[in-house]
Amino acid sequence: MTMKKLKLQLLEDKFTISKLPVFDDLPHIIAQGEMCFTMRTDEEFTVITPEFMAPNNVQQEIGWRAIRVDGGIPFQASGVLESMLRPLADADIPIFAASTFNTDYVFFPEDQMVNAVKALQQAGHQFVHKE
Repeated sequence: MTMKKLKLQLLEDKFTISKLPVFDDLPHIIAQGEMCFTMRTDEEFTVITPEFMAPNNVQQEIGWRAIRVDGGIPFQASGVLESMLRPLADADIPIFAASTFNTDYVFFPEDQMVNAVKALQQAGHQFVHKE
């Protein structure tokens, strides 16, 4: 099977992945317009924010970077995340993935940034710079 070749963006921010109590309200600072991700299930409430916005006194993982798939991804598309995750897994890089209506994001530890970019480029993906 041929893997999809993607255009990717390495985001500038460092992110924190936080686990809040399942019934907590959305922290006020997150509603301020910065990029953030929230996911709530019946078992957990996960928030991904730039480090400066991370909530206090909760379980969290700090120092994550993110790569975004450039452009929109149709809902009918298949294999997009796999084409990113396979090279990262082969390079033994842990990830945390999040999808939005338009595209996919893959988070990885900042100390793995060079290895992550290299693994994705070797898999044929191209990094683009956006202003």
